Amino acid sequence: MPQRSIVFVHTSPAAIPPLARYYAERAPDLLITNLLDDAILRFFREGDNESARSALEAMIARAEDAYSAEAILVTCSSVSMSMIADLSALTTVPLIKIDLPMAEAAVRAAKTVGVVISFPPTEGPTARLLNEAAREARKEIKIVTGKEPDAYDALLKGDTATHDRLLTARAHELFSDGADAIVLAQVSMAALQPRLAEEIPVPVFSSLETSLAAVREAIA
Repeated sequence: MPQRSIVFVHTSPAAIPPLARYYAERAPDLLITNLLDDAILRFFREGDNESARSALEAMIARAEDAYSAEAILVTCSSVSMSMIADLSALTTVPLIKIDLPMAEAAVRAAKTVGVVISFPPTEGPTARLLNEAAREARKEIKIVTGKEPDAYDALLKGDTATHDRLLTARAHELFSDGADAIVLAQVSMAALQPRLAEEIPVPVFSSLETSLAAVREAIA
């Protein structure tokens, strides 16, 4: 049986390794193509959402036209649901926001959700996403956020030890502050999930597992 074509749309090089490893191990039947434009993160930092949207439109068109994508996974947590809706209207291919299934799972599991963030523009979209998931579930939640921008800077410099140390400490602080679930807001930090799940006695969510389930549902 031929592999199914899935295209990942990335805005950070840090998102590619964890997804590549996970999907190679868990979904060898899927043919993964990675598209990257890291200027999009600069646009988000600068508040230039129009340029970010334009760049994403070009990547999605390429995924559909050049790579015959059967589903497209947008791996950037800074892309809002409203932008996803706008982009979805431009393609016939299912467009999946990587952290939406994770947000839905976190809302089911917790009343106080601790969110670990290393790229500050992710904070707003992630909070809105969790609140939207809570409204859909007819549930009230509290969101507590732990931002650690130095961790992302360290990761881009190849210093994964500092990245992991800073974010692990932040996750423990959120648990101490009353979080009964922890969300790792960006896929670039997903490798921490197994360790944190052992150290912290509440559910710890990354977007790897939940994204694969969503991809499989989209192409079923």
